[in-house]
Amino acid sequence: MEALARVSSSTISELYKLRGSLNRAIERDRSKKWQLSLWSKFVRFRDGGCCVNCGSAQRVQAHHIIRKVLYPHGALETGNGISLCWPCHKQIHAEFNRRPNLSLPLGAEQGDDQDEWSYLFGLLKDDAQKRGLTQDEFYHLNDQMLAFFVSVQGYEQLLELVVEGTMSRIRFAHEVWRIMPEPFYSNFISEFVRLNISSIGR
Repeated sequence: MEALARVSSSTISELYKLRGSLNRAIERDRSKKWQLSLWSKFVRFRDGGCCVNCGSAQRVQAHHIIRKVLYPHGALETGNGISLCWPCHKQIHAEFNRRPNLSLPLGAEQGDDQDEWSYLFGLLKDDAQKRGLTQDEFYHLNDQMLAFFVSVQGYEQLLELVVEGTMSRIRFAHEVWRIMPEPFYSNFISEFVRLNISSIGR
């Protein structure tokens, strides 16, 4: 149980405080810029102010695993954020860092990569376990985001494990994208567009 001792009670208290500030900003419909700044602050503090990929504490930034332009509903989900140092963050955006062409299949522009997503969610899962942080509490992905993943790739049995409480949400995200078969690449964008058009009409 040595890993559990790495996160102090004061750190846990601060995480609750930061998460509370983010939730209040969302509830009060504060500016998107302010909400994102609180989201970023929470993610960086939760990750110990270090890059989860390489451990550097220099120029650490909060990165959206599933990009805001691709899936806006995940922009403020704490489980969709990971702390990366500037070189690691730059590497992720090296091949593609612009608005995607939604008429093309996922990954066609070398930007949104299921293996990268699985890797980053896996890093979060492992870091949470190593540091003794509760995964569903501090790495949350909402039901809408999980349902979207299932609508794209169809592993309903994994979602059942989340509902039963036997699988965390970030482990679910890691597993879903790790095992997603290639043919679903072409279905991702059409499903994304369909869901966003229907949500605009509400």
